[in-house]
Amino acid sequence: MIEDDREHAVTSNDEQQITARDYNQWMAQGTWAARWARFWFSPKRILFLNTPVRKLPGLLSLKPADKVLDIGCGYGGVLLYLNRKVGFTEMMEGLDCSDLMVKLATEEVQQRGCADRIKVRKGVATSLPYPDGTFDVVLSTYVLKHLSCASCREMFAEVMRVLKPGGRFCLWEAGPSRYAFMEVFNLRLLKLGVTVVHMRSAEQLGKELAAAGFCNLQPYGDGPYYYYPPLPRIGFIARRPL
Repeated sequence: MIEDDREHAVTSNDEQQITARDYNQWMAQGTWAARWARFWFSPKRILFLNTPVRKLPGLLSLKPADKVLDIGCGYGGVLLYLNRKVGFTEMMEGLDCSDLMVKLATEEVQQRGCADRIKVRKGVATSLPYPDGTFDVVLSTYVLKHLSCASCREMFAEVMRVLKPGGRFCLWEAGPSRYAFMEVFNLRLLKLGVTVVHMRSAEQLGKELAAAGFCNLQPYGDGPYYYYPPLPRIGFIARRPL
């Protein structure tokens, strides 16, 4: 399900603006699909949708002094969960290209009394609004499917830039199924409210991370999940070289 970049004339910014528009329109609707998405995307269901996050404090050796960024943070559920488990002393950062997601995440952070520890802003994954070497850890979940191969490479270059030497990058995403009938079903599900969906295999994702300069690639995020088991996931924990 890998699509050739030559078939996509839009720029990476256009691509992400399309996704932002889709989420802004979709999540504000009163349809069953939008209500279902709002229910599952909320921080209260973070372990169902993002089950691997429960192991990250240990696997990433997270410390209170670590500086953390979540790209495509949605409601901010991953940031809120990790802050509760680790108790970060540095301001955590969340980034999302959707105005609605930024609004909802900011409200969640304020309601939970975490505004002094978590900051959410609007931005795109291919042009991160942070100085070089800012973060110890960068996270990204369910973002890559909205990016073409060229945009994915731009994002990885940006993640490499904002990570400190030795910093960790953790990501996971929906992956292609080995069964044709499940692939059709999964794609229909993933396209319920959005226009752009690109599927990548673990092999391709690993090659793209290595090509971007990341090292010590460790497969991660492939399950098990509490939510929707038939949908495969792929992902890695990787490092910026020292």
